[in-house]
Amino acid sequence: MDFLLDSTQQALKDSLARYLEAEVAPLVERYEAAKEVVPRSVVRAMRDYGLIGGLLPEADGGFGLLMTTYGTLIAEVARTWPSLRGMLSVSNLAASVLAGAGSAGLREKYLPAILDGRAICSFALSEPGIGSDAANVQTRVERMPSGGWRINGRKIYITNGPICDLGIVFARNVTGEGAGGVSCLVFESGMPGFSCSPIGKMGMHCCPLGELLFEDVEVPAENLIGEPGQAFSIAKKYLNIGRSVVAFGALGIAESSLQAALRFAREREQFGRPIGGFQLVQQMVADMMTQVETSRLLAYRSADALDRGLADNAVLCAMAKRHASDAALRVAELALQVHGGAGYTSLFPVERHYRDARHLSIGEGTNQIIGLLIAQSALGISALR
Repeated sequence: MDFLLDSTQQALKDSLARYLEAEVAPLVERYEAAKEVVPRSVVRAMRDYGLIGGLLPEADGGFGLLMTTYGTLIAEVARTWPSLRGMLSVSNLAASVLAGAGSAGLREKYLPAILDGRAICSFALSEPGIGSDAANVQTRVERMPSGGWRINGRKIYITNGPICDLGIVFARNVTGEGAGGVSCLVFESGMPGFSCSPIGKMGMHCCPLGELLFEDVEVPAENLIGEPGQAFSIAKKYLNIGRSVVAFGALGIAESSLQAALRFAREREQFGRPIGGFQLVQQMVADMMTQVETSRLLAYRSADALDRGLADNAVLCAMAKRHASDAALRVAELALQVHGGAGYTSLFPVERHYRDARHLSIGEGTNQIIGLLIAQSALGISALR
């Protein structure tokens, strides 16, 4: 197996890295400290590097990138600004669902605005009482006499919620076609009856989180994606991609944490020499390096399985997400420890890396649930039923 990037992938990575270092990195600490949302100009600029619609076919306005290429770019963004990575990933997820299952009319209406960065998207699945048990969605949708759809319910912990221009919402059909099943529909934040309350969080302060409220929100009949009651068959297709993306995002944070630790260990002196010369610090560095490299291998293994359409891509994406997100937190923790007391302050970036990494073992399925799914693939026995 060839572990090297090809010339095109390397050129894309290098070009993106130069832009991020020159134009984005100088913004990060100031914006995160002020908890200001990533500027839309930065989001729009990511289009030029294949980070908006990168996986979509060219016929739909995308770039038709391989997952290995797209993952490489995602990791590069996460190295610099995890908040930006989070915003991009959710908009891309919504775009992928629209492109893959939306009607021609929906694609024509919404995809251009998403793909040029004018529209920020949300993906509304989680609810106050529904997390891992997503099949028990309580938000309701019913067919109106006019033929459109009326949505009522609450969604919580929704990335981009407070700033989204449009989103995809999952709701249970209560009447008519698909009754009892779950459907997904496109909504716009300007629709009457929709509101969002921001939710504070531990890290990634520039990628906002919110609680969405749907009070008799009416959407046109054509805003239904796919068939009534068939939402999870649509979402399942993109779940594995989402987990691979999280693995690459975690890899980026871990790489950034390791580099910060190496830099500090070379420059900080105690007892007349750099602390990098002490055995215990070197042990921590060795552990961090190993965690980063194993995360890299699993992330690319999952991406390669997706690119090839291998039968085991689901379990590989699950393992990559689980390992890389746990590793990112461990690497960030060790990097903070290398910094000693300085690591606990906002004078160095490692405390932010730790906070930014923490959510990755929760999103796209908690690592505990992911572990059950991995074991189920080998045993053929579900622990969830």
